[in-house]
Amino acid sequence: MVKILHVEDNATQRELMQRLLEMELQDCQVKFANNGIDGLACAESWQPDVILMDLRMPGMDGFEAIAALRAMPATANIPIIAISAWANVKNGARALALGANQCIVKPFDPDEVMRAINTCINAVHTS
Repeated sequence: MVKILHVEDNATQRELMQRLLEMELQDCQVKFANNGIDGLACAESWQPDVILMDLRMPGMDGFEAIAALRAMPATANIPIIAISAWANVKNGARALALGANQCIVKPFDPDEVMRAINTCINAVHTS
């Protein structure tokens, strides 16, 4: 079973992603976190295969969360896909520099998101 953690403060975006994942992935468990702090705790305890990370959230934003995930041995190698309306070229480069594996701009293309997730899943399961 593939485990995906979606860190997103917007309920509508969480619902859209859940629908997409339910339609596209057969054997998938998804957990949600409303902010970076909760996302860190969930990632450390649950050990997802992939993390989908919003960049702009209250409290701990996605940039801080990516840096923290990369700094913790338990989460350092979990693939992170930054998905954000805030993911312009500058912010996308910043997310990648902090350790995100990919960066996708909202509104996202479902096919692009699924390609990114599948690439991460395949990398995790072949390493």
